Amino acid sequence: MPSAEEPAALAEENAVQEPCADPRLRLLGACVAQSLRPAAGVWERCAGTAEAEQLPHAFLGRDAAEGPRPLLVVRPGPGGLTVRPTLDLGPESGPPRTKGLFFLRTRPESPGPNSFRGSVLCGDVPAAPLEYLAALFSEVVIPVLTNEKNQLGWPHVVCRDVQQHAHGLQWDLLILLQQVRGKTLLPLPVGSEKVEFVDSKSGTSLDSADKSVIYAIESAVIQWSHQIQAVLKRESSQPLLPGKNPTPKLELEFWKSRSEDLEYIYHQLRSIQVRSMAGLLDKLQSSYFPAFQAMCRDVVAALREAQDVHTHLMPLCRQLESLEDLEFAEVKPRLRPLLHVVCLIWATCKSYRSPGRLTVLLQEICNLLIKQASDCLSPADLLKSEVEESQTKLQVVMDTLNFFKQVFQDRRENLHTYFKENEEVREWDFQPSLVFVRLDGFLGRLRMVADLLKTALDFHKLEKLEFSGIRGNALSQQVQQMYDEFQEMYKVFSESSYDCLDPESTEFENDVSEFNQRVEDLDRRLGTVFIQAFDDAPDLKHAFKLLDIAGSLLERPLVARDTSAKYLVLIQMFTTDLDAVRIIYNQHVQEEADLGFSSVHKNMPCVAGGLRWAQDLRCRIQGPFADFRRIAHPCMESTEGKRMIQKYEDMLSLLEKYETRLYEGWCQTVSEKSQYNLSRPLLKRDPETKQITVNFNPQLISVMKEMSYLQPRQMKHIPETAAAMFSSREFYRQLVANLELMANWYNKVMKTLLEVEFPLVEKELQNIDLCLRAAEETLNWKTEGIWDYVNQITNSIHDLEQRIQKTKDNVEEIQNIMKTWVSPIFKRKDGRKEGLLSMDDQRDRMEKYYSCIKESGLKIHALVQDNLHLFSADPTSSIWKTYINYIDDMLLDGFFLAIECSLKYLLENTGIY
Repeated sequence: MPSAEEPAALAEENAVQEPCADPRLRLLGACVAQSLRPAAGVWERCAGTAEAEQLPHAFLGRDAAEGPRPLLVVRPGPGGLTVRPTLDLGPESGPPRTKGLFFLRTRPESPGPNSFRGSVLCGDVPAAPLEYLAALFSEVVIPVLTNEKNQLGWPHVVCRDVQQHAHGLQWDLLILLQQVRGKTLLPLPVGSEKVEFVDSKSGTSLDSADKSVIYAIESAVIQWSHQIQAVLKRESSQPLLPGKNPTPKLELEFWKSRSEDLEYIYHQLRSIQVRSMAGLLDKLQSSYFPAFQAMCRDVVAALREAQDVHTHLMPLCRQLESLEDLEFAEVKPRLRPLLHVVCLIWATCKSYRSPGRLTVLLQEICNLLIKQASDCLSPADLLKSEVEESQTKLQVVMDTLNFFKQVFQDRRENLHTYFKENEEVREWDFQPSLVFVRLDGFLGRLRMVADLLKTALDFHKLEKLEFSGIRGNALSQQVQQMYDEFQEMYKVFSESSYDCLDPESTEFENDVSEFNQRVEDLDRRLGTVFIQAFDDAPDLKHAFKLLDIAGSLLERPLVARDTSAKYLVLIQMFTTDLDAVRIIYNQHVQEEADLGFSSVHKNMPCVAGGLRWAQDLRCRIQGPFADFRRIAHPCMESTEGKRMIQKYEDMLSLLEKYETRLYEGWCQTVSEKSQYNLSRPLLKRDPETKQITVNFNPQLISVMKEMSYLQPRQMKHIPETAAAMFSSREFYRQLVANLELMANWYNKVMKTLLEVEFPLVEKELQNIDLCLRAAEETLNWKTEGIWDYVNQITNSIHDLEQRIQKTKDNVEEIQNIMKTWVSPIFKRKDGRKEGLLSMDDQRDRMEKYYSCIKESGLKIHALVQDNLHLFSADPTSSIWKTYINYIDDMLLDGFFLAIECSLKYLLENTGIY
């Protein structure tokens, strides 16, 4: 270690050329560079920070006439250099790895700007000062003091006194060094090294020097006893007493350290030197020997206890590590296994089966949960984040902590299951309040924060709250003003810097108390606004909409008290509506009794329409009543509320009876009517016109219509016949559609068939009528295989209809061809009325006319031949010749019309009458 003057002198030389605002800071930097040798620019960056800049100025500038002398310590750190006003490293720093540098003021006056000589003491701070000091004493100071050459001329008493004090100081340093390491060192007395050479079997008396050794041994036994008693009296609960909040890790480390410390003491007591000292005391029958034996027994018993406790606490270490590694939201499933291990420790470790020790462990577990909960909630941001997010996190934490208390109570009640049979059960006979005293206080603070967040969430709804009605705009403005006031009030918490989760902090409680008083005033004003809004609501629908918009605001105590009377108004409005529904019901029932039927919804069948009417009435009263059920208000238990509920239930009972009567009456007749109508023939024929119609009774259609409305409602006890018909509704629809097409085609053929055409298809019609006779007489809607029958007969009739229609189209085509003939052969020149008849192109006109008639004749012959095939007629038969005569007559008429047209033209244009 260099002298105090050398660094200062060297610093003065190195600091001449360095520019700096304060030359004394330049001298400090030179000393740091000379001793610690940091990288270039490190000291300038360190001194440039706000905190580090204040410390050197305070060290150099303040008056040191009174109080401790100013100290400044500079150490290398992970990010450069650290400057502190004391020798401690700070709470977040680990053990030092390299040496540091200290500056100590030696005079009250401030150091000069040019030199620190005589006013500031500068030196190195070792990385391990105690080890450095112990080594210094052991290797330098003690050898110097105990060297006989240095004691020449000293009196014997002085030499012995110096040796004793030097020896004691050396052992004090060693004891202190071991204490830092968690061990207890038992110092050996001066001259103890000679004890092992004392012949314990000889009976010779000891000289005076030996008596001094015995005195030293006895004094050492007394000192050892005090040291060991201090170790034995040490308890793991001591950190809890001054108000600290240790975690279970401290409990585990305590028993591990206690076990290692007692084992270290035990090995010292079992060393050869100590046993020789004990043998000497026994030889001399010293009164301290029994005390030494009792001390050894206490150490052995305490060592066994510590090792037993440490062994049983080891399984808890894994549980605690997994608990600390998890996010707090995932901690809940790990609490039951954690307390399970605690119960096993209680049942299997007799040394730890003490209420005092267990309550310490449980309190430390509570401290761990509180610490993790605080880290999860982040008190600095809890009241500044989104309210919904903070509420969610807060609820998770409260549920987890309450669950821990529940698991504790459950394990306490089932503690007997952890003990073996025939083993005495030791219950947890301590009060749970001893365990949860801090946890309950923390939960109380969480509930206070939760109430604050709930209030904030309630009043945040005011931002988007708007009212309708005559006074809607004015009320909305009042609410917006209250919202702005609340936002200003809440800034006390959102801009605060204290820990709102610390139960010992009274500042937060004071702010909450003042805040709640101002919120009460807002609640009273808000209650007045809601009363006015209720008064403006025209009906129940708008009133309940107002309730939905207000939401949890109406549950606030003062608001609920002010608006309580309005709930009775809602009950009266609903009671009036129930009376109106009762009148509608009575009128409907009376109309049904007088007329035999009642009006139903448009296009709906009778039964389904009646059920729908009853359902609409039910919905009309069920909607508001469901809204009443959602109201958590005492009005529902009042006399008016009970009367309203009774009216509602009576009305529901009437509607249910009406539906039951209507539906059961339909069920009783639907099967019989359906079976009868399904047993009727598929077709029926008019005896006069011979027309056929589909015999599908409208009652069957009504049944399927009813079922189409009843099936989605999932009515109970639907008749099997109706259900079967409804399940086959697609089959019946297609079957009826095919029969309708077939009947239309058949009726068309019978209506449009001419007398001259009838003989041509008479046999085919007879065959079709023969097939239709089964559908008119024997086949019904339940007959199996009717689908194939209907398709077959439909196809036959459709084929006949198409062929007959084609023949008629051909005849019509013939008529259209003949119409082209009706045109005068002779015309005036140039088509003018005053022109003469054109005779020059007479021959060409005649040839063109005759050519047109010849082409038409070929087309007509082709069409007649096509009809022959369509009728499937015999060209030699008389019925076909009759049909040909019919066509010939038609052609003659066409020729007559053509000749008539030309003659009329000549008569009209020649003046011959």
